[in-house]
Amino acid sequence: LKLLTNSLTSISPDKAYNLHEKELSPQYIYNKEQEILKEIEKLNIKPSGYYSYDEEFIKINKKIYVRLALIDVHTKIIINDELIPKEQFNKEYIEKFLKESTEGIKLKTIITDGYRSYPEIIESLDAKHQLCTFHIMQNLMVKLNPYINAKKRLIESLTKSNEKKEAKIEELKSKITLKRGRPKNSDKKVKNNINKRKKLKSEIDENKEKIRKYKAKIKEHIEYKETIKKIFRAKSFKTAMKYYHQLYDKLEELPSIIKDFIKTLSKKINKALEYTKDKKIPKTNNLVELLFKVTFPGKIKRIYRTYAGAITQIKLDDLKWIERNVLKKTGKNKIIS
Repeated sequence: LKLLTNSLTSISPDKAYNLHEKELSPQYIYNKEQEILKEIEKLNIKPSGYYSYDEEFIKINKKIYVRLALIDVHTKIIINDELIPKEQFNKEYIEKFLKESTEGIKLKTIITDGYRSYPEIIESLDAKHQLCTFHIMQNLMVKLNPYINAKKRLIESLTKSNEKKEAKIEELKSKITLKRGRPKNSDKKVKNNINKRKKLKSEIDENKEKIRKYKAKIKEHIEYKETIKKIFRAKSFKTAMKYYHQLYDKLEELPSIIKDFIKTLSKKINKALEYTKDKKIPKTNNLVELLFKVTFPGKIKRIYRTYAGAITQIKLDDLKWIERNVLKKTGKNKIIS
């Protein structure tokens, strides 16, 4: 396994978590890596061939770095974890990272988000590619939520407007004494009062019709969203495609947001449904995102002012991750104190 391949050239002054000075040394980290690798070998833990890949951007001393990580979704072993300057990050580097990380180990599937270069890169590695269904749905919700929220705000505004108009009608009613029959033409005050109330009532009815239409639009979009969810909840490829075709076959009738989403999905539907053909493939790459949150959370990112300090912390936390999530589950003694 190519575990934590970045080399440490200097010791950072950063002291996050009050780590002992020896724990910040390259030799300490190297020794711990070797201990863990020996334990992994002793326990005969082999790469499963199913990996989750992602990147995150980290700002250190006003400079942007990119962290690339590949993790085994079944053993939870970190296959590789690198931190590079942003200017080095491109399609070629991703391909190099994945190729070197998986060289000599079993490779069946890589799970990623929807970055456009991934399909070509993973195809070059002769592996299957599962798109993270969570990210696919997230792409839909980025447009759908603002649309629905805008309609809800309009409904709220129209509802408040109607409440004011209804209050105004009651106020107008209180200003005159209603008599049986039509008011006399000479009674301009009463007629004016009635006309104002009629106009307000008409405006209320118009607003109610708008509210009805907005609610219908919200309901329509939510129903389409639920059908899309069923695609990714399906356990078989056949069932997933049934729900997909319920939408794709009437593409021109769909609301624009749903139509655009389905058109985009049509270009990658097979990669979004690889999990239905192989039960060992997870739907999402949430595991690698969890790794990022656990090993280098936002509050810790703000501590570091040097590349060396950041990478040291990442290495230490990666080792702790493996100890907690891989070795501890075997009932072995702790390796990292």
